[in-house]
Amino acid sequence: MEVCLFRSTTASAQALFPWSQALLLILVYAALGHLGIHYAAFPGTFFAQVWLASGVGLIMFCLLGRVAIPVVWCASLLINTPYALQHLPDNGVAGTAALIFFSPLFDTLQSFLAWRLWRLDREPRFSRIGLQRFLVAIIVAVSVSIAGIALLHLAVGLIHIDELLTRFTMMALSDMQGLFLLVPLWLALRRDATAIISYPLFFSALAIPIPLLLARIEPSLAALLFPLVAFIIIRLRFVGAALAVAVAGGSAALLVILGLDPLNFGAGIEAFSRWSLIVLALGTPMLLMGIVLDDNLDYQSHLEARVDERTQALQDALAAANILVITDSLTQLFNRRHMESLVQDELERAQRYQQSTALILLDLDHFKAVNDNYGHPMGDKVLRQVSDILSKNLRQSDLLGRWGGEEFLILLPQINLTAAANVAEKLRQAICTANFGVTEPLSISLGVAELLPNEVAGDWIKRADQALYTAKHLGRNQVAMAKE
Repeated sequence: MEVCLFRSTTASAQALFPWSQALLLILVYAALGHLGIHYAAFPGTFFAQVWLASGVGLIMFCLLGRVAIPVVWCASLLINTPYALQHLPDNGVAGTAALIFFSPLFDTLQSFLAWRLWRLDREPRFSRIGLQRFLVAIIVAVSVSIAGIALLHLAVGLIHIDELLTRFTMMALSDMQGLFLLVPLWLALRRDATAIISYPLFFSALAIPIPLLLARIEPSLAALLFPLVAFIIIRLRFVGAALAVAVAGGSAALLVILGLDPLNFGAGIEAFSRWSLIVLALGTPMLLMGIVLDDNLDYQSHLEARVDERTQALQDALAAANILVITDSLTQLFNRRHMESLVQDELERAQRYQQSTALILLDLDHFKAVNDNYGHPMGDKVLRQVSDILSKNLRQSDLLGRWGGEEFLILLPQINLTAAANVAEKLRQAICTANFGVTEPLSISLGVAELLPNEVAGDWIKRADQALYTAKHLGRNQVAMAKE
């Protein structure tokens, strides 16, 4: 009992806090942060020009919920602590301690605010309203958190008051890019990861940096980027848009970091700021275009499903109507009109292939007495029971229908007169031995006729009817075979 309780408690703890997933996200957050600071920091600072860690932080909250609060704080602490300690002599112990504690706090606040304002749980994928909510969420979250960090830098003496706006703009654009490039791509991967690595999309995405490199030779060649991106978005809609935005934005940032600004916007913060605004300004309609194409596809699929549903309903209705047309409402057997058609079809088939075929015309003996003594509801019940007995004693290929009143017609393909008479006798005995819930015993008289060469349907049925009349004339409850 104690072992089971321990296992249950452990399982519950793991469900509440997914340690393996949290650890992986911390490592990804820290790795992207360190790479950004080490290879893409602004000159003279330890602030990355593109802070991809901000996107990972929001993803953490989307995956883990409130559990992500300590996770993001620890991940940010792993990044900020080493670089804050490097500047310990310049910032002093108090300033360094404040940076180590409050910087991760503001990073966590940013991710938390973006998550709470966006509320991805209400809509598991981007829509037009979802994109608006996402943009508002990251703008508000970044503004609040970066304002706090900029004021912290001012308080510890890292910047002067006249540098406050510059520091705010620089860090806000860096965090905005990280959120804008990474989070839509994560949504696309979660929706359809296989599509992103599929040919030719993968190679098309790899070609995105080429127009930017060609722009170093001739700035107008940067326009080649737009048809390439349009192809990717049209091909895979939002998934393609998210990939195109991530690759194009990342390529532009990388070229600026390497000093290869495609459009020569300047150097350092000036070039970075302009390219950040371009990525955000052009990326938004690209994502919106992907969302619109997704919505159109969903609407088209919805319409097709509705059309298929209506078509199936119409086919079912037509099938039901057809059944009503050919079925006797009381016994659910074929009615006389349909049996006439079946008789004609079987006659043509038998004569074409020169095969034997026969039919049986049968009638319930003294059925009027059942209606007179027990009422028509009891008579209807007897007719239904007779129908069931006849059906159970026939082959699957045989065709049974109500010919009229208490008369039934049975079509027996590929059978001669003697075999058909044996079937008729089997049916007679089955009816005689059945219990119909009436005092008087019930019986049937049957007339059997085999199709003659070149005989027409009317004559064939007439001979079976004459045989039935003979069976009744001879005393009922017997089988009579038609003469040729």
